[in-house]
Amino acid sequence: MGSVLVVDDEIDICTLVTRQLKSIGIEAEYALNIKEALSKTAFNPYDLYIIDLNLTDGSGFTLVQKVKEMQPNSRIIIISAYDNESKRALKNGADLFVAKPLSKKIINDALLAVNFV
Repeated sequence: MGSVLVVDDEIDICTLVTRQLKSIGIEAEYALNIKEALSKTAFNPYDLYIIDLNLTDGSGFTLVQKVKEMQPNSRIIIISAYDNESKRALKNGADLFVAKPLSKKIINDALLAVNFV
């Protein structure tokens, strides 16, 4: 199984998702903004990124573009409270869009949908 980077400016969401992933045996870390995510990505390419669209230092779409340039084979799940962004997320390189709020079932379903588990 691969590794996952969760990128969200809400620490509670990062903690919820990373704990859920670790509980099913997936290596997971989190970043609270684009800068931190890019820093972590430089040292450790991830197989899956779970990215919120609204980050404190910019749009999650910016991070999606950078990840796709650096690691074109990585999968990306966009999470957002704004479900009207789903088409744009898929058009801009995401493999899946998931509307918040998140739950364990939603996270597991998302992993299955992108063939990660």
